[in-house]
Amino acid sequence: MRIAVVGATGGTGRKVVELALARGHEVVAVARYPERIPPAPGLSVRRGDVLDEESLTNALSDVEAVISCIGPTRNLAPGTIMSEGVANMIAACERAGVSRFVLQSGITLSDGSELSPWNRWVIRVLRRVFAQAINDKAIAERALRQSRLEWVIVRPAGLRDAPATSNYVAGPRARIDPLLPLPFADCAGCLVRAAVAPEWVGQIVNAGRRLATRGTTLLDVDQNVLH
Repeated sequence: MRIAVVGATGGTGRKVVELALARGHEVVAVARYPERIPPAPGLSVRRGDVLDEESLTNALSDVEAVISCIGPTRNLAPGTIMSEGVANMIAACERAGVSRFVLQSGITLSDGSELSPWNRWVIRVLRRVFAQAINDKAIAERALRQSRLEWVIVRPAGLRDAPATSNYVAGPRARIDPLLPLPFADCAGCLVRAAVAPEWVGQIVNAGRRLATRGTTLLDVDQNVLH
């Protein structure tokens, strides 16, 4: 499959590119600064700005699926990168004839109903602390769900730069722990699966570690919890 990765220079985006190539896919890495992406067999690099729909339409031509790994650089002052960027990507996909769109969002967009009572409380606290970023992502999710694309929304727990473990669960309403960080590489595995397999189309997928044992506290929250 020919997969475009938007946000290919970020923590998860780099791992998505590496994993998709390792699994034999053709990859188009889309970034504002394509010179930051090292060459690799099977990899094409294109310039694209998520705030510029025209540049995205050009960058996404002749691909079959798009994985969005964009996100705010500052969770407490996120701006509108998700709401505007995803709207532009949706429009670009429709113009370029791309059918599958996989969006990396975050577990804090859940209402917590599938989680444990403790983790429902954690989600409520995080939603208040990071309200602006969560609202921006909510607009992006809503736009994608209302689109005509074959969409999948992946909501990982907090992410960190660590080796892949494959010790995680992923699926619609999966009962994960929002306070146990997930390696970027494991999140990448979930995103690539969502792009190539049909079972998650039209669904919201949680991805993370299994429910924590007693004693986990809010001090354990990773700084990248919204990504």
